Amino acid sequence: MGTAETAADILIPVVNRYSRTRGLLEGIYRHTDVPFHIYVIDNGSTDETVDLDKIYTRDITIVRNRRNRGWRGGINQGLELGKNPYVVFMNNDVEVSRNWLGNLISFLDTHPRIGAVGPLDSHPGDWQCVDNIREKIVSQIPHFLTEDLHERNRILQYHFHRAGILIEDSLGFFCVTLKRRTVHAVGCLDENSAGSGGGDYCRRLRKAGYVLGLSLDTYVVRHANGAAETACDASPRGPALKKNASRLKA
Repeated sequence: MGTAETAADILIPVVNRYSRTRGLLEGIYRHTDVPFHIYVIDNGSTDETVDLDKIYTRDITIVRNRRNRGWRGGINQGLELGKNPYVVFMNNDVEVSRNWLGNLISFLDTHPRIGAVGPLDSHPGDWQCVDNIREKIVSQIPHFLTEDLHERNRILQYHFHRAGILIEDSLGFFCVTLKRRTVHAVGCLDENSAGSGGGDYCRRLRKAGYVLGLSLDTYVVRHANGAAETACDASPRGPALKKNASRLKA
């Protein structure tokens, strides 16, 4: 495990989809390599999600909302509650693997102007899909002979240890890591903004002088429509990929 200086608050707004949430939580407990505290913001679930606090009691706070405040509203609640130096915004439709958070934080820390970092993912409709990144930006990413999440991560970490690229478009906020001081500088998510909270916040980050990064050694599985019952889509799709994206390595 890391030190207190690398501790993160992991913020997960949910509405129902208990099995997805539990799968994500199991992965976080098993594979996170830095100290963390999880904040599950329950926006009025009616399924087994209401019993999560009977199953998980370590390093977790579960907030119950009587009304659905939406994904951005849930993230803002988590920001108010947490105090760790790093924050992670997540959907509950994600599966993580070994060293996922330590890798994201390491790339985030390579330069003070990097405001947010996201992972590669599995969903072909996301521009961050590993196959899209291989085709359009980083041809050195190997073609996988396995669908296994953990094996894909192992391969990427072998080839791209602590490496990433700077991007010119918006990160999907299904899984994104920021420093808390960056959030303090830019502000919370706009709960009244139309469209994706991710795209709007990425524009605000850039306006404040930050750049955005995509980690090449971090891969997550993302299920289609896993957070469909939250009030906004946290994952913009389809921006143009820049072939001349800058690449950094710690």
